[in-house]
Amino acid sequence: MKTPTLAPQQDRSRQTLEALLRATIAILDKEGLDACTLPRVAASAGVAAATVYRRFADKDALLRAAFLHVLKRSNQTNQANFEKTLLRPSLEDTAERIVAALLAQYREHPQLLRALSHFLEIQSGSEFATLAQGLINTNLQLVASVLLHHRDRIRHANPQRAAVFAVLQASSSIETAMLTPDSLWSVALPLTDKQFTAELTRAMLGYLRRKP
Repeated sequence: MKTPTLAPQQDRSRQTLEALLRATIAILDKEGLDACTLPRVAASAGVAAATVYRRFADKDALLRAAFLHVLKRSNQTNQANFEKTLLRPSLEDTAERIVAALLAQYREHPQLLRALSHFLEIQSGSEFATLAQGLINTNLQLVASVLLHHRDRIRHANPQRAAVFAVLQASSSIETAMLTPDSLWSVALPLTDKQFTAELTRAMLGYLRRKP
């Protein structure tokens, strides 16, 4: 008697999981953390609510899986494309491109990134937070490695540290300005995206090119 194969069942299971993760990410991206409920995810994915509960113990478990999925996918994409999309002939143009790309990311996905930031606070100290921060750090290091193509223009005694610091400083400023509407950025120095990019680029270059 031929042993039945499990491949079709496994394939359906994989497709269901991917549909649930896609639905979760789409809801987070459009409406944020509070709107992402298990029944709504099930309806968006086209499956019964019981299917979600069989796979995930609660909403937090689903969110952990979804956030890790999107961060891993981002890393894979960035590893393949960062140099092509960010690297320019000069340090000045590369820095400007990096700042503009970081700003565009927050402009395009504010709800998703705000949800991730808030969920990381809730999950602080957990295994999930460690994994997520590790994936975020990988992206940061990838961006910094693009700056290091212009290592000869970086005057810091430790170019690697300087590149990471410069990217982290720009990213942190953008995150605060974009995800916190009532931050001091909007009060003390309201800027257009073009102006913000120019000032952050100037700050990055001033730091990288400063003599020791």
